[in-house]
Amino acid sequence: MKVMEGTKSNKDDRSIKSDPIKAFDDAQVSGRHYKWATLTAMGDFLDAGSIVAGAASVTYWVTYFKLSSLFLGVIAALSPNAFAAWLGALIAGPLGDKYGRKAIYTYDLIAYAIGALIITISLNPFTLIAGYIIMGLAVGIDVPTSWALIAEISPKRGRGRLMSFTNLFWYIGPIVVLLAAIGSSPLGVNTFRVLFGILTASAIITWLLRRGIIESPRWAYIKGKKQVVQDALNKLGSGAQAEEGEKIEFSWTKLFKYWKGLALMIPLYIFWGVPAGTFGFFLPYIAHDAGIKSAALDDLIDIAWFATAIIAIIVVYMTLGDKIDRNLTYAISAAICALGFAIPIFLPITILGVAMANVVLFGFGQGVGLWPINRLWSVELFPTEIRNTAQGFVWAWMRFAIGLWSIFVPSIIAIIGYSAIAAVATAFFVVSIILAILFGPKSQGKSLEEVIRDFYKKE
Repeated sequence: MKVMEGTKSNKDDRSIKSDPIKAFDDAQVSGRHYKWATLTAMGDFLDAGSIVAGAASVTYWVTYFKLSSLFLGVIAALSPNAFAAWLGALIAGPLGDKYGRKAIYTYDLIAYAIGALIITISLNPFTLIAGYIIMGLAVGIDVPTSWALIAEISPKRGRGRLMSFTNLFWYIGPIVVLLAAIGSSPLGVNTFRVLFGILTASAIITWLLRRGIIESPRWAYIKGKKQVVQDALNKLGSGAQAEEGEKIEFSWTKLFKYWKGLALMIPLYIFWGVPAGTFGFFLPYIAHDAGIKSAALDDLIDIAWFATAIIAIIVVYMTLGDKIDRNLTYAISAAICALGFAIPIFLPITILGVAMANVVLFGFGQGVGLWPINRLWSVELFPTEIRNTAQGFVWAWMRFAIGLWSIFVPSIIAIIGYSAIAAVATAFFVVSIILAILFGPKSQGKSLEEVIRDFYKKE
């Protein structure tokens, strides 16, 4: 099978010359794609589930382990929401490019399950932290790998829709966890054991189901693994025959050749990640500080945030994301988020209507396009041989920024108030609008290699 016939050859951009499987780019989105996307996106389910399980457990942990505000900030900083995921992503990115996407899946969720089990049986804050760090490392290893794999197996006209499964599952995971928290609330402090027990079981089941998923044909092609490419084609249901691919050796330093993509994506990730990370872990804490004393109501507010994002993804982004201008969609999405945070700058968060406007506008706004497009652009702007490394690098620095920020969030709220948090988030989303309009790639309907060629202006 000849692939990418008619494409201009360029030794400096070998990923264009050696587009691995044209059959994958030109395929219609099918049930196979949805199955692969679902199994892969379970990494996001477990990522967000671990963050929100911690958030739902905060009030119990503070009482049971007698935690100070500073110690709580340290737990948040070392969690899957922050530093632990940062380290895991930096470690796993190069490994996924060197040994394959599926190789990462062999071990990472076992580590996640072990970490979740440690938290489930924790009797002191130090084992709690140890378990959370292990979970965070596993999350950092899994999530960037999952994004790279989905992008590399998706048809070019369905990549946005299939990548949005990662966002969808990032929101579904917390809802499952929060409903479990409400249902188990009569157990009091032992509620957190139920939540992390559910995550332990979910990780094991996902690990078992993923064993049948395909390796990335794009990665296999540039590694000269002809039979792996053929196996992927067969599972796709294509009658195409794989050719021997040109071997491209992994080089970590090649990442910085694509500095333009890094310069765009790292700020965009941080500007979304800091507000989202604050909500993901601290929303119940913020609600409690605002005068909402019911743990069940705290959880319902959290559910409202995730549910509005799901509605926006399904109704707006999944329907239009591969058809309309993504730069404009991104700008509108970020503007809705900015409005959601601008309101509590001027009106007290203790007013229920203000709190709900913040939650609903942020949830719906990010689902319209901001968070799905962030992920999509980050996989599109780097070639196959370093795509996993790039995802780990970009995503890691977002989690690092959240880690630093999380240390100070409880103190900022206690000393200045929530309006300071809202002002920072508003500024971040305004800057995101400018960056997306001026520098975001025009990527809809293009293959991964075409996006890279056009963004970096390579002929």
